[in-house]
Amino acid sequence: MQQRPSSLRCATALCLAIASASLALPTSAAEPTSTVLSGLNIPAGPLSQSLSAFAQASGITLSYSPQLVQGLRSNGLQGAISVEAALDSLLGGTGLTARRGNAGYVIVDATDDGSALLAPIDVEGVAPNQTGVAPVAGYHASVSRTATKTDTPLLETAQGVSVVTAEQISDRKPVSIEEAVAYTAGVSVGAAGLDPRFDQVRIRGYAATTNADYLDGLRQANSGWLSYFSSEPFSLERIEILKGPASVLYGQISPGGMVNRVSKRPSEDAVQQVELQAGSNSHLQGQFDIGGRLDAEGNVLYRLVGVAREADTDIEQVPNDIALLAPSLTWRINEQTDLTLLAQYQDRETAGSPRPYQNGDVLTDFWPGDEDFDKLEQEQAQLGYEFEHRFNETFSVQQNVRYGHTDTTNQYTGSSLQSGSTTILDRTAYGVYEQMNTVTTDTRLTSRFSTGAMDHTLLTGLDYAWLDFDVEYTLGSAPSIDMSNPDHSQSIPRPSTVLVDQSGTSHRSGVYVQDQIALDNWRLSAGLRQDWANTEKTNNLTGVKTKTHDDQTTGQIGVLYLFDSGIAPYFSYAQSFLPQTGSDRFGNDFKPTEGEQFELGVKYQPPGTSTLLTASLYHLVQSNSLTRDLTDSTGSFSTQSGEETSQGLELEAVSDLTNDLRMLASYSYNRAEVTESNDGDEGNTPILTPEHLASLWLDYTLPSGMLQGLGVSGGVRYSGSSYADAANTSKNEAYTLVDLGAHYDLRGSLDGIRLAVNAKNLTDKKYLSCEGSYCYRGAGRSLIGSVSYRW
Repeated sequence: MQQRPSSLRCATALCLAIASASLALPTSAAEPTSTVLSGLNIPAGPLSQSLSAFAQASGITLSYSPQLVQGLRSNGLQGAISVEAALDSLLGGTGLTARRGNAGYVIVDATDDGSALLAPIDVEGVAPNQTGVAPVAGYHASVSRTATKTDTPLLETAQGVSVVTAEQISDRKPVSIEEAVAYTAGVSVGAAGLDPRFDQVRIRGYAATTNADYLDGLRQANSGWLSYFSSEPFSLERIEILKGPASVLYGQISPGGMVNRVSKRPSEDAVQQVELQAGSNSHLQGQFDIGGRLDAEGNVLYRLVGVAREADTDIEQVPNDIALLAPSLTWRINEQTDLTLLAQYQDRETAGSPRPYQNGDVLTDFWPGDEDFDKLEQEQAQLGYEFEHRFNETFSVQQNVRYGHTDTTNQYTGSSLQSGSTTILDRTAYGVYEQMNTVTTDTRLTSRFSTGAMDHTLLTGLDYAWLDFDVEYTLGSAPSIDMSNPDHSQSIPRPSTVLVDQSGTSHRSGVYVQDQIALDNWRLSAGLRQDWANTEKTNNLTGVKTKTHDDQTTGQIGVLYLFDSGIAPYFSYAQSFLPQTGSDRFGNDFKPTEGEQFELGVKYQPPGTSTLLTASLYHLVQSNSLTRDLTDSTGSFSTQSGEETSQGLELEAVSDLTNDLRMLASYSYNRAEVTESNDGDEGNTPILTPEHLASLWLDYTLPSGMLQGLGVSGGVRYSGSSYADAANTSKNEAYTLVDLGAHYDLRGSLDGIRLAVNAKNLTDKKYLSCEGSYCYRGAGRSLIGSVSYRW
């Protein structure tokens, strides 16, 4: 086993110590406190409307006679306040009061004992504090802010959006974002096989890693080399996958969609926990998530998340180690103003190239690297804030800012069979050494107002992103290795022959406007954006500088009708763009590729349930793709006459069927085709694009009896075959993976403790994913046992 760096060993020891100490805590419950509702914004108006809006925002049940509130008005309320104080404020000056009963609150005359109350009407809201960043109990999230940058119910969003909640992450124990989103409709993973370095996620056939990677709504930029920000699933409150083009709100982005990771942040609704894990491949992990109030009033909240892992992979010499600490703080400055600080430090290590040696077309099981030299070590730090000020019931302003830094060392060996030998590999050492700094901002004004019968949520914003990087790519010598008697700990000096010494800076900015309109049961949305992108790269070996500039206008529209039965058919049209590097044979810079999508779908949420069913049809086109220039006799230049088209169907069901039974189910069909090309592949299917994807996950816990608290979970994922080359002459075979788990919640004095075991790829299915002449092996069976304590 490879020797871990001291920072990882210390972090692991610290995390395990915290977890062990927390598991030893007594299980007595804390004294109940009155819940404080934050972020309330109930406008002044008719009392009946104000009460209904408050019920929706707080999740309580209100009962009152319609005649009792007829003709009365409320002054509304804003900010953080308890339920009782909020009702007193809403009813102020009306002569009415709220009385609490077993079924909620009843509005009565302040001088009445309530005995004369007749024909009450019940107004029920959703779960308390439902926002696009709040904790979710179970698998079903009802609200998201990724598609609109406002807290909008998924049922009323005219786009395909999937949410992976923290509860799903906890039940399935993923160690990567790839594993966490693997059960999502329209998402394929594993294109690069077992590779802990990067999360290879594809949405509707398009890669999302490089150009559609977001954290808390802000882009996680990369240099295009090996510095990519990474996320540990346990540190996230949820992962949201938006399907289709999204340039109107996010600028340069993949046409297939985006992955938005939502950080855990201070919340009085959050479940605190610690957990210890041990498993196959020398897996040892400790993690904790704690937080709460820092003052009696609850105006200052904190949260601290930590993860430390030492683990190998299917290849014993390839580690998957991480140490992470993510503190956050929320300050409710006053009733109108909130500030949340979010920070993260992460140190991770794996192999610089985890791919086994490939002999011709045969991918062997032999890893040709070196334990001490072959590595990807990356330190990652991020610091930012989210600020919101509500001027009144109409206007509010939000600003999100984040600074990020990575320091990356990636060293690996290239190998080839020595002439005349069948076992000895000659090796060459390579090194990529990179530092990257980024600043990302998003400032927006939200205006809520009415024009006649239409209620508007108007969003106007400006975002800006800056990136600066320095990279050095080097070459050096390395000793050979004998596959029949390997020595994986030979001395390999740092490569010293510089092949690339490059620095670069990019500036991206955009202004956007979006209007969400509610008209009776209709939900309409429209948006428009203008983007500007400037990059400058310097070849430090030659002194040559290259500059590029792009600007683009994109738009989107959506329409949805919400039936009272919970059925919501919708239609949307959206655009995207993505800048390209290089130039044609006349020296003209390539224009951005452009994406556009038409989507027709229907969503269904049975009233009163935590179930969302979605079915969608889409037609997605990417134009301006690069293809061979037929007028160039040298074959050295490209032109932008290429086009790809994807047409598909997606079905998804997410449900907390009961308090004890939860379900995820999905099916995706994607017919992708190269519709215009000069490369001889017109009419073919793009590589790594399976036509069929399907998955099912169930988790059931016995609610009563002698085995009360015992639960079982299991899932199956099917990935259809895909082509490995543009000529469609070779295929990656279809495969099916089975996951299985069991858990037991202790009771009595041990209440809050859960014992669990999770098996991934239970049948140890062997499968390959090839891209061109390079093949990658999928992860084999793994087993993780865990003990956790929640309070």
